[in-house]
Amino acid sequence: MRNLGGITLVSQRSRTTSSMRQHTDLSEGRSQKPARTPNKLYHTESILSLIEIILAITMGKCTFNDLWLEDCAFSSWLKPVANNRYQAYCTLCKKMFELSSLGIKALKSHAKSEKHIVAVKGLKRVQAIRQFCSAPSLTLPGPSTARDSVSVASSATHSGFGSTSTLKAEVLWVLNTVTKHQSYNGNEDIAKLFRTMFPDSDIAKTFTCGKDKTSYITRFGLADYIKKDLISKVSGPYVLMFDESLNHTSKKKQLDIYVRFWNDDKVHSRYLGSHFIGHSTAQDLLKHFKECVQQLNLSRLVSVSMDGPNVNLKFFELLQSDLNEMYGGAQLVSVGSCGLHTLHNAFKAGFSMWQVEKLLRAMHILFNNVPARREDYVTVTKSSVFPLSFCGHRWLENLPVVERALEVWPSLQLYVDAVKRKELPNPGTGSYDTIEAAQKDPLILAKLHFFATIARTFDPFLKRYQTDEPVMPFLAKDLAELIKSILRRFVKREVLQDITKLQLTKLDLSEKKNLLLPQKIDIGLGADKALKDTKISDLRVLEFRRDCMQGLTNIVRKVQEKSPLKYATVRQMACLDPSNMFRDPDRCKEQMKCLVQTFLQAKQLAGGVSAGRSSSGRGFDQS
Repeated sequence: MRNLGGITLVSQRSRTTSSMRQHTDLSEGRSQKPARTPNKLYHTESILSLIEIILAITMGKCTFNDLWLEDCAFSSWLKPVANNRYQAYCTLCKKMFELSSLGIKALKSHAKSEKHIVAVKGLKRVQAIRQFCSAPSLTLPGPSTARDSVSVASSATHSGFGSTSTLKAEVLWVLNTVTKHQSYNGNEDIAKLFRTMFPDSDIAKTFTCGKDKTSYITRFGLADYIKKDLISKVSGPYVLMFDESLNHTSKKKQLDIYVRFWNDDKVHSRYLGSHFIGHSTAQDLLKHFKECVQQLNLSRLVSVSMDGPNVNLKFFELLQSDLNEMYGGAQLVSVGSCGLHTLHNAFKAGFSMWQVEKLLRAMHILFNNVPARREDYVTVTKSSVFPLSFCGHRWLENLPVVERALEVWPSLQLYVDAVKRKELPNPGTGSYDTIEAAQKDPLILAKLHFFATIARTFDPFLKRYQTDEPVMPFLAKDLAELIKSILRRFVKREVLQDITKLQLTKLDLSEKKNLLLPQKIDIGLGADKALKDTKISDLRVLEFRRDCMQGLTNIVRKVQEKSPLKYATVRQMACLDPSNMFRDPDRCKEQMKCLVQTFLQAKQLAGGVSAGRSSSGRGFDQS
């Protein structure tokens, strides 16, 4: 991610990673060419076909026809070949192909080739220059060398930037530098390289785009335009998302704000800006938040998405109060804090008693960046597989870490035994001492297997909801099923039968009558096998199972504490789930009425509260 003075250009993934998860601001531009009328299209194709037939008969070989360049099916990628009228050039595939006696059919055949189709799909994902071809001009302030006007002609061609060909080339090179996360210093003396590589190019002779100019065009040209373009698109209701983390370069907290809005018939999530802050009380967050979003119309703000520290909840209350005063009682729709953060913290609470993270960290640190120990390890174990790094703030992403730990544990035992026999030097570190102590614990493998089993339970949910797609309609059902899958391991089945989503958040786990006996709880096949393979007393096994039950209880309680299922809006959004619409359309209608009433009461919709009132709608609020 590179900050462009208030705008960050981020390349798009995945739908994957984080929990906030990252996107490219330059990947959403589109160009729409005017559609041809059927008669004109038919007439043009008829003429082209007739020309091809005549050429094939009279000459035996077709030549390039300039009328093809006007056809919308070919104009975006077709070019003539200089000094050879019997060939055509595809700008996407970067190749020439023969027209032979096929003529226009050769173009259609090439357009259906696998390589061309892949290239077309790739073009839709990369930065579209036409996105910036709607504004009249961009003037860069400052010295005369960088003050050239960046003309953005309203055209369907690629002549997007600058009043000169050289300036267009410089802007395109700056975009390439930023979108590929290249260093500004890498552009020093680039002009000399281009002049050497392209001695016959007039553009290369006048091209100058070193470190300073790259930074200047980015900061005062592109960033300002991109932000204005984004603000202009956020014209309807929108949601703001923010998160703060330590910036290791500036040694300050970095408050990043994203905006999610509806445009071009789909939901967009775009980076809006960042603020660097020292103190981060609720009042401080509110101040910097307002400064960052001051160009947006806050009366159209629907909700704010954030993680769940108490300071953020206090910030939300202060923002609600301000908006209430500014816009006559308008309220934000609350759906709770980030559910993924809640799950990570809940999982951490369930396994803190065993300090599994201490062992997993030690396994990685012992061999990380220590070539001598790695060589000794490979020599003794005949294995080149090493432990992975443990992530301390996203515990559920450590499933591959614990799986690798189980895989290399036998090799680690060989290494420790070799050190004890003094065949290898003793590392003498805290990491080695931790591993040596864990080797003496007969339950260590059972603990690691139980950790992996519960992490696998959460894994499908994380993969589905670490995305920028609008998945709120499915959240209530999937989160309720996730909680039930944990509860089934240690809670009696009759307790969970016909339990509603809201009741799940209020289930009292301190009532022993609701719980299974420790001997009957489900700890997973891996942990069961590890227990059978160890020679320990039944009392130790019973204590381990009680620890497992306590860990599961801690996980569920933590999820209940800040679960999105507590919020009626989250539960009512299930009415937009197509599967629910098919199975129970009447229930979905009632939930929709409740949902509309919620937005009316928050003054997010016009029409008055009575428009959304339903005599039977309140019953579904408890679902």
